[in-house]
Amino acid sequence: MKNLMVMCFGDSITYGYCAEYGTDYVSLFKKKAAEDFPEGAITIRNRGVNGESSRDALARIDNELESYSPDLVIMLFGSNDSAYSAWYHVGYEEFSHNYDLIISKIKSEGAEIILITPPPVIEDEDVPFIENSVLEGYCRIIEEKAEKYGLTLIDMNKAFKAYPVLSDLLQWDGIHISTEGYKLFFDTVYKTARPLIENMLKD
Repeated sequence: MKNLMVMCFGDSITYGYCAEYGTDYVSLFKKKAAEDFPEGAITIRNRGVNGESSRDALARIDNELESYSPDLVIMLFGSNDSAYSAWYHVGYEEFSHNYDLIISKIKSEGAEIILITPPPVIEDEDVPFIENSVLEGYCRIIEEKAEKYGLTLIDMNKAFKAYPVLSDLLQWDGIHISTEGYKLFFDTVYKTARPLIENMLKD
């Protein structure tokens, strides 16, 4: 059986910032994949880095591809890009360009790609770090890239908005994901990723 390398590529949401050990979505993904594919045919790497934007992602994607040679890349950026901070902020035009370049690099290596939209936030009443109306613009760009390149899209923004109480899904800062939130996050990713992985293992 073919061995698959899955690379979860993203920022602190992928990394699992301040999440209880083993509760982030990549850890849940590893556990479930080991149960469903006991032959050990899948390796899953968490390549999330706290504080990264698409600009940082573009700067390291070549090294990541060379280091891990992934068959499937699950990518999530946009939260930091949308932030009201000179350190993090990347405008819509550059974000779109960065995604074009990153996607092209991944595709040139023959890997499949799943794009995820960033989840909504609870805005600070006084000085919001991220505003949902701005974040939604990045979500639209990600949706456009999925359509442009024929990629699989997971609309996490929509999935979180559909949940009855958004605050249950987020940590104290209203941005990062709680244990409950990662359960939903994982379930949403896995129901899309599993059939794709099954098909890839058959090839």
